Amino acid sequence: MKRLELVVVQFEEVKRLIEVGRVPQLRLAHILLDSAVELIMHRMAEAELDRERYDFDQLERLRRLEAMRKSDNPLQRRFATGPSDEQLSSEIKKFEGTVTSKRKRKRINDTFVDKIDFLVERARLPGGIAPVLKKLHDYRNETYHRDQHRVEVIRPAVLIYFDAACTVLDLYEPGVLIDDGCLGPELARFQDDRPGHRDPFEVSHRAAKQLREEVGLDLAAVRTALVDHLLGRLDDLESGLAYVEENSVNGAAPGDAIRIMQVEDGDIEAIFDNEVLRSRKYPLTMKDVRSWIERATAMADTDDKHALCAELAALEDEFEDLEAKVRDAVWRIDEAANMR
Repeated sequence: MKRLELVVVQFEEVKRLIEVGRVPQLRLAHILLDSAVELIMHRMAEAELDRERYDFDQLERLRRLEAMRKSDNPLQRRFATGPSDEQLSSEIKKFEGTVTSKRKRKRINDTFVDKIDFLVERARLPGGIAPVLKKLHDYRNETYHRDQHRVEVIRPAVLIYFDAACTVLDLYEPGVLIDDGCLGPELARFQDDRPGHRDPFEVSHRAAKQLREEVGLDLAAVRTALVDHLLGRLDDLESGLAYVEENSVNGAAPGDAIRIMQVEDGDIEAIFDNEVLRSRKYPLTMKDVRSWIERATAMADTDDKHALCAELAALEDEFEDLEAKVRDAVWRIDEAANMR
Protein backbone atom coordinates (compact mmCIF):
# COMPACT_ATOMS: atom_id res chain seq x y z
CA MET A 1 0.00 0.00 0.00
CA LYS A 2 2.95 2.31 0.55
CA ARG A 3 3.73 2.30 -3.19
CA LEU A 4 0.16 3.33 -3.96
CA GLU A 5 0.30 5.97 -1.23
CA LEU A 6 3.31 7.60 -2.92
CA VAL A 7 1.17 8.22 -6.00
CA VAL A 8 -2.05 9.26 -4.27
CA VAL A 9 -0.25 11.83 -2.09
CA GLN A 10 0.96 13.50 -5.31
CA PHE A 11 -2.62 13.67 -6.60
CA GLU A 12 -3.78 15.21 -3.32
CA GLU A 13 -1.04 17.83 -3.47
CA VAL A 14 -1.95 18.63 -7.08
CA LYS A 15 -5.57 19.11 -6.00
CA ARG A 16 -4.46 21.59 -3.33
CA LEU A 17 -2.31 23.52 -5.81
CA ILE A 18 -5.19 23.70 -8.30
CA GLU A 19 -7.37 25.18 -5.56
CA VAL A 20 -4.78 27.93 -4.99
CA GLY A 21 -4.96 28.57 -8.73
CA ARG A 22 -2.01 30.93 -9.23
CA VAL A 23 0.45 30.34 -12.07
CA PRO A 24 3.37 29.26 -9.82
CA GLN A 25 1.16 26.69 -8.08
CA LEU A 26 -0.35 25.49 -11.36
CA ARG A 27 3.15 25.04 -12.78
CA LEU A 28 4.07 22.84 -9.82
CA ALA A 29 0.77 20.97 -10.20
CA HIS A 30 1.63 20.22 -13.82
CA ILE A 31 5.09 18.92 -12.90
CA LEU A 32 3.70 16.75 -10.08
CA LEU A 33 1.00 15.32 -12.34
CA ASP A 34 3.52 14.41 -14.99
CA SER A 35 5.70 12.75 -12.37
CA ALA A 36 2.76 10.74 -10.99
CA VAL A 37 1.66 9.60 -14.45
CA GLU A 38 5.17 8.55 -15.42
CA LEU A 39 5.60 6.64 -12.16
CA ILE A 40 2.33 4.74 -12.66
CA MET A 41 3.18 3.97 -16.28
CA HIS A 42 6.64 2.78 -15.27
CA ARG A 43 5.07 0.32 -12.85
CA MET A 44 2.48 -0.81 -15.39
CA ALA A 45 5.16 -1.38 -18.04
CA GLU A 46 7.36 -3.17 -15.52
CA ALA A 47 4.51 -5.53 -14.67
CA GLU A 48 3.89 -6.24 -18.36
CA LEU A 49 7.56 -7.00 -18.99
CA ASP A 50 7.78 -9.19 -15.89
CA ARG A 51 5.15 -11.46 -17.46
CA GLU A 52 7.70 -12.15 -20.19
CA ARG A 53 10.49 -12.90 -17.75
CA TYR A 54 10.63 -16.69 -18.30
CA ASP A 55 10.58 -16.43 -22.10
CA PHE A 56 13.07 -13.54 -22.02
CA ASP A 57 15.50 -15.53 -19.86
CA GLN A 58 15.09 -18.54 -22.14
CA LEU A 59 15.88 -16.41 -25.18
CA GLU A 60 19.00 -15.01 -23.51
CA ARG A 61 20.14 -18.54 -22.65
CA LEU A 62 19.67 -19.71 -26.24
CA ARG A 63 21.51 -16.68 -27.61
CA ARG A 64 24.44 -17.36 -25.28
CA LEU A 65 24.50 -20.97 -26.51
CA GLU A 66 24.46 -19.79 -30.13
CA ALA A 67 27.30 -17.34 -29.44
CA MET A 68 29.36 -20.12 -27.81
CA ARG A 69 28.95 -22.30 -30.90
CA LYS A 70 30.21 -19.47 -33.11
CA SER A 71 33.07 -18.60 -30.78
CA ASP A 72 36.73 -18.80 -31.78
CA ASN A 73 37.39 -20.43 -28.42
CA PRO A 74 37.47 -24.25 -28.85
CA LEU A 75 36.58 -24.78 -25.19
CA GLN A 76 33.38 -22.75 -25.54
CA ARG A 77 32.40 -24.65 -28.70
CA ARG A 78 33.06 -27.94 -26.93
CA PHE A 79 30.61 -27.20 -24.11
CA ALA A 80 27.93 -25.68 -26.39
CA THR A 81 25.92 -28.89 -26.41
CA GLY A 82 22.16 -29.21 -26.78
CA PRO A 83 19.76 -28.94 -29.70
CA SER A 84 20.96 -28.94 -33.29
CA ASP A 85 21.88 -25.63 -34.92
CA GLU A 86 18.62 -25.70 -36.88
CA GLN A 87 16.55 -26.34 -33.75
CA LEU A 88 18.45 -23.65 -31.88
CA SER A 89 17.80 -21.09 -34.61
CA SER A 90 14.12 -22.05 -34.71
CA GLU A 91 13.76 -21.70 -30.92
CA ILE A 92 15.44 -18.29 -30.95
CA LYS A 93 13.09 -17.03 -33.66
CA LYS A 94 10.09 -18.35 -31.74
CA PHE A 95 11.04 -16.54 -28.54
CA GLU A 96 11.98 -13.35 -30.41
CA GLY A 97 8.38 -13.21 -31.59
CA THR A 98 6.98 -13.42 -28.06
CA VAL A 99 9.21 -11.13 -25.98
CA THR A 100 10.11 -7.45 -26.01
CA SER A 101 13.64 -6.84 -27.28
CA LYS A 102 16.39 -5.40 -25.10
CA ARG A 103 16.51 -2.25 -27.22
CA LYS A 104 12.77 -1.66 -26.88
CA ARG A 105 12.90 -2.41 -23.13
CA LYS A 106 15.54 0.28 -22.75
CA ARG A 107 13.42 2.80 -24.69
CA ILE A 108 10.39 1.95 -22.55
CA ASN A 109 12.44 2.41 -19.40
CA ASP A 110 14.04 5.66 -20.57
CA THR A 111 11.31 7.66 -22.32
CA PHE A 112 7.81 8.84 -21.49
CA VAL A 113 6.51 8.46 -25.05
CA ASP A 114 7.73 4.88 -25.42
CA LYS A 115 6.01 3.94 -22.15
CA ILE A 116 2.74 5.30 -23.54
CA ASP A 117 3.10 3.54 -26.90
CA PHE A 118 3.96 0.24 -25.22
CA LEU A 119 1.00 0.38 -22.82
CA VAL A 120 -1.39 1.32 -25.63
CA GLU A 121 0.01 -1.55 -27.70
CA ARG A 122 -0.65 -3.91 -24.77
CA ALA A 123 -4.17 -2.48 -24.27
CA ARG A 124 -3.27 -1.23 -20.80
CA LEU A 125 -4.06 2.35 -21.81
CA PRO A 126 -6.75 3.53 -24.28
CA GLY A 127 -5.33 4.85 -27.54
CA GLY A 128 -7.38 8.05 -27.28
CA ILE A 129 -5.48 9.22 -24.23
CA ALA A 130 -2.03 8.90 -25.82
CA PRO A 131 -1.95 12.28 -27.68
CA VAL A 132 -3.20 14.00 -24.50
CA LEU A 133 -0.44 12.57 -22.34
CA LYS A 134 2.25 13.20 -24.96
CA LYS A 135 1.32 16.84 -25.56
CA LEU A 136 0.96 17.68 -21.87
CA HIS A 137 4.29 15.99 -21.20
CA ASP A 138 5.78 18.32 -23.83
CA TYR A 139 4.29 21.26 -21.92
CA ARG A 140 5.88 19.92 -18.74
CA ASN A 141 9.28 19.71 -20.43
CA GLU A 142 8.95 23.31 -21.59
CA THR A 143 8.20 24.63 -18.11
CA TYR A 144 10.60 22.31 -16.26
CA HIS A 145 13.62 22.27 -18.56
CA ARG A 146 13.37 25.42 -20.69
CA ASP A 147 11.64 27.98 -18.46
CA GLN A 148 8.84 28.35 -21.03
CA HIS A 149 5.39 28.66 -19.46
CA ARG A 150 2.10 28.59 -21.37
CA VAL A 151 0.47 30.96 -18.92
CA GLU A 152 -2.63 31.54 -21.05
CA VAL A 153 -3.63 27.88 -20.99
CA ILE A 154 -1.90 26.55 -17.91
CA ARG A 155 -5.11 26.12 -15.90
CA PRO A 156 -7.10 24.24 -18.59
CA ALA A 157 -3.99 22.19 -19.35
CA VAL A 158 -3.62 21.16 -15.71
CA LEU A 159 -7.33 20.32 -15.43
CA ILE A 160 -7.19 18.15 -18.55
CA TYR A 161 -4.01 16.50 -17.29
CA PHE A 162 -5.59 15.81 -13.90
CA ASP A 163 -8.57 14.14 -15.56
CA ALA A 164 -6.27 12.07 -17.80
CA ALA A 165 -4.09 11.17 -14.81
CA CYS A 166 -7.19 9.90 -12.98
CA THR A 167 -7.86 7.63 -15.97
CA VAL A 168 -4.32 6.26 -15.71
CA LEU A 169 -4.71 5.76 -11.94
CA ASP A 170 -8.00 3.94 -12.44
CA LEU A 171 -6.34 1.53 -14.89
CA TYR A 172 -3.43 0.90 -12.52
CA GLU A 173 -3.41 -2.50 -10.81
CA PRO A 174 -0.91 -2.18 -7.94
CA GLY A 175 -0.44 -5.94 -7.57
CA VAL A 176 0.38 -7.39 -4.16
CA LEU A 177 -0.77 -5.00 -1.44
CA ILE A 178 0.28 -5.18 2.19
CA ASP A 179 -1.82 -3.15 4.60
CA ASP A 180 0.38 -2.35 7.60
CA GLY A 181 -2.26 -0.17 9.22
CA CYS A 182 -0.01 2.90 9.15
CA LEU A 183 -1.33 4.64 6.05
CA GLY A 184 -1.54 8.38 5.94
CA PRO A 185 -4.87 10.20 5.64
CA GLU A 186 -4.44 10.85 1.90
CA LEU A 187 -4.84 7.16 1.06
CA ALA A 188 -6.81 6.01 4.09
CA ARG A 189 -9.78 8.18 3.13
CA PHE A 190 -10.34 6.10 0.02
CA GLN A 191 -10.70 2.83 1.90
CA ASP A 192 -14.14 1.39 2.55
CA ASP A 193 -14.02 0.44 6.24
CA ARG A 194 -17.48 -1.07 6.38
CA PRO A 195 -17.43 -4.68 7.62
CA GLY A 196 -16.94 -7.02 4.66
CA HIS A 197 -16.24 -4.16 2.23
CA ARG A 198 -12.54 -3.53 2.92
CA ASP A 199 -10.83 -4.41 -0.37
CA PRO A 200 -7.30 -3.01 -0.85
CA PHE A 201 -7.45 -3.75 -4.57
CA GLU A 202 -10.29 -1.25 -4.99
CA VAL A 203 -8.46 1.66 -3.35
CA SER A 204 -6.78 2.94 -6.54
CA HIS A 205 -10.10 2.83 -8.42
CA ARG A 206 -11.99 4.56 -5.60
CA ALA A 207 -9.26 7.21 -5.37
CA ALA A 208 -9.36 7.88 -9.12
CA LYS A 209 -13.15 8.23 -9.14
CA GLN A 210 -13.34 10.47 -6.10
CA LEU A 211 -10.41 12.70 -7.03
CA ARG A 212 -11.87 13.25 -10.49
CA GLU A 213 -15.19 14.28 -8.93
CA GLU A 214 -13.54 16.59 -6.37
CA VAL A 215 -11.48 18.53 -8.90
CA GLY A 216 -13.95 18.33 -11.77
CA LEU A 217 -13.49 19.17 -15.42
CA ASP A 218 -15.70 21.93 -16.77
CA LEU A 219 -15.35 20.84 -20.39
CA ALA A 220 -17.19 23.88 -21.77
CA ALA A 221 -14.91 26.34 -19.96
CA VAL A 222 -11.76 24.39 -20.86
CA ARG A 223 -12.84 24.13 -24.50
CA THR A 224 -13.55 27.86 -24.72
CA ALA A 225 -10.15 28.72 -23.20
CA LEU A 226 -8.28 26.42 -25.60
CA VAL A 227 -10.17 27.56 -28.70
CA ASP A 228 -9.73 31.25 -27.83
CA HIS A 229 -6.04 30.66 -27.19
CA LEU A 230 -5.52 28.87 -30.52
CA LEU A 231 -7.49 31.41 -32.54
CA GLY A 232 -5.56 34.26 -30.92
CA ARG A 233 -2.24 32.68 -31.85
CA LEU A 234 -3.38 31.95 -35.40
CA ASP A 235 -4.62 35.51 -35.79
CA ASP A 236 -1.18 36.72 -34.67
CA LEU A 237 0.40 34.30 -37.16
CA GLU A 238 -1.69 35.70 -40.02
CA SER A 239 -0.92 39.27 -38.97
CA GLY A 240 2.77 38.48 -38.67
CA LEU A 241 2.92 37.02 -42.17
CA ALA A 242 1.15 40.10 -43.54
CA TYR A 243 3.59 42.35 -41.66
CA VAL A 244 6.56 40.52 -43.19
CA GLU A 245 5.12 41.04 -46.69
CA GLU A 246 4.39 44.71 -46.03
CA ASN A 247 7.99 45.29 -44.97
CA SER A 248 9.70 43.26 -47.70
CA VAL A 249 12.51 45.30 -49.26
CA ASN A 250 12.10 43.48 -52.60
CA GLY A 251 8.33 43.85 -52.74
CA ALA A 252 6.08 40.90 -52.01
CA ALA A 253 2.99 39.19 -53.36
CA PRO A 254 0.40 37.44 -51.18
CA GLY A 255 1.87 34.15 -49.96
CA ASP A 256 5.50 35.25 -50.26
CA ALA A 257 5.98 35.54 -46.49
CA ILE A 258 5.05 31.94 -45.76
CA ARG A 259 7.36 30.88 -48.58
CA ILE A 260 10.21 32.94 -47.13
CA MET A 261 9.75 31.23 -43.76
CA GLN A 262 10.42 27.87 -45.42
CA VAL A 263 13.43 28.75 -47.57
CA GLU A 264 16.30 26.37 -46.89
CA ASP A 265 19.55 27.75 -45.54
CA GLY A 266 21.86 28.47 -48.42
CA ASP A 267 19.14 28.86 -51.06
CA ILE A 268 20.45 32.30 -52.05
CA GLU A 269 18.47 32.43 -55.29
CA ALA A 270 15.14 32.07 -53.50
CA ILE A 271 16.16 34.61 -50.86
CA PHE A 272 17.02 37.36 -53.37
CA ASP A 273 14.82 36.54 -56.40
CA ASN A 274 11.05 36.59 -55.90
CA GLU A 275 10.42 34.68 -59.12
CA VAL A 276 12.66 31.85 -57.97
CA LEU A 277 11.03 31.97 -54.52
CA ARG A 278 7.57 31.55 -56.09
CA SER A 279 8.74 28.72 -58.31
CA ARG A 280 9.81 26.61 -55.34
CA LYS A 281 7.42 24.05 -53.81
CA TYR A 282 7.09 24.35 -50.04
CA PRO A 283 5.10 22.15 -47.61
CA LEU A 284 2.96 24.99 -46.21
CA THR A 285 0.80 27.60 -47.94
CA MET A 286 -1.76 30.13 -46.76
CA LYS A 287 -4.40 27.44 -47.37
CA ASP A 288 -2.89 25.58 -44.42
CA VAL A 289 -3.20 28.67 -42.21
CA ARG A 290 -6.86 29.01 -43.15
CA SER A 291 -7.34 25.30 -42.52
CA TRP A 292 -5.83 25.63 -39.04
CA ILE A 293 -8.22 28.48 -38.24
CA GLU A 294 -11.18 26.41 -39.43
CA ARG A 295 -10.08 23.41 -37.38
CA ALA A 296 -9.55 25.53 -34.26
CA THR A 297 -13.00 27.06 -34.71
CA ALA A 298 -14.54 23.60 -35.13
CA MET A 299 -13.09 22.54 -31.78
CA ALA A 300 -15.83 24.61 -30.16
CA ASP A 301 -18.25 21.80 -31.09
CA THR A 302 -16.08 18.97 -29.72
CA ASP A 303 -17.64 17.18 -26.75
CA ASP A 304 -14.98 14.49 -26.35
CA LYS A 305 -12.27 15.70 -23.93
CA HIS A 306 -9.59 13.41 -25.38
CA ALA A 307 -10.46 14.35 -28.96
CA LEU A 308 -10.32 18.02 -27.95
CA CYS A 309 -6.82 17.72 -26.56
CA ALA A 310 -5.68 15.49 -29.42
CA GLU A 311 -6.74 18.14 -31.94
CA LEU A 312 -4.99 20.82 -29.87
CA ALA A 313 -1.84 18.70 -29.97
CA ALA A 314 -2.13 18.08 -33.71
CA LEU A 315 -2.69 21.76 -34.54
CA GLU A 316 0.16 22.99 -32.37
CA ASP A 317 2.51 20.42 -33.87
CA GLU A 318 1.60 21.65 -37.35
CA PHE A 319 1.99 25.40 -36.88
CA GLU A 320 4.38 26.04 -33.97
CA ASP A 321 7.59 25.90 -36.02
CA LEU A 322 6.17 28.40 -38.49
CA GLU A 323 4.84 30.53 -35.64
CA ALA A 324 8.32 30.76 -34.09
CA LYS A 325 9.90 31.76 -37.41
CA VAL A 326 7.29 34.46 -38.03
CA ARG A 327 7.74 35.90 -34.54
CA ASP A 328 11.50 36.02 -35.11
CA ALA A 329 11.04 37.71 -38.52
CA VAL A 330 8.69 40.34 -37.06
CA TRP A 331 11.14 41.02 -34.23
CA ARG A 332 14.03 41.46 -36.69
CA ILE A 333 11.99 43.88 -38.82
CA ASP A 334 11.12 45.94 -35.72
CA GLU A 335 14.73 45.89 -34.53
CA ALA A 336 15.93 47.11 -37.93
CA ALA A 337 13.34 49.91 -37.85
CA ASN A 338 14.49 50.97 -34.37
CA MET A 339 18.08 51.21 -35.57
CA ARG A 340 17.27 53.74 -38.29
